[in-house]
Amino acid sequence: MTTTVVGLFPSQENAKKLTEGLENSGFLYSDYIVYTYNKETPKKNSIWSKLFRNSDEKITDDHLITSIAIQNDTQLQNVKNTFKKNDVVQVYEFQDMTLEEAKDLNFIKKMVELRAKSQIYAMPEISTMQTEINIGINTEVKA
Repeated sequence: MTTTVVGLFPSQENAKKLTEGLENSGFLYSDYIVYTYNKETPKKNSIWSKLFRNSDEKITDDHLITSIAIQNDTQLQNVKNTFKKNDVVQVYEFQDMTLEEAKDLNFIKKMVELRAKSQIYAMPEISTMQTEINIGINTEVKA
């Protein structure tokens, strides 16, 4: 059974350190994918910033996504430890997803989005206190 672990990181700054950590944990270069990209988006500013600053400023989308194929629990623990050392934001485990399927970044993003939504909707049950409301009112009325 193949499991693919996807890690979401806040920045691409640690990409090299992350790959070194994975290889030191015994993973081959062919066992993981690090999705790096440089996507510039226009910066959204207030009207005052638009009037007094250069409106052509760009910001970069600097997130990092990594997928790793694992075969056993020891590898899973090694991946989680390596991710934790590199400031992982969130880790997702996908059962029966091959690394070949994980090569498509849009597929990974869609799977992560569905998993995140399912975790939001799985809210814990809220318990309410069952008491008689009339008790407090009766004592106030009788007095």
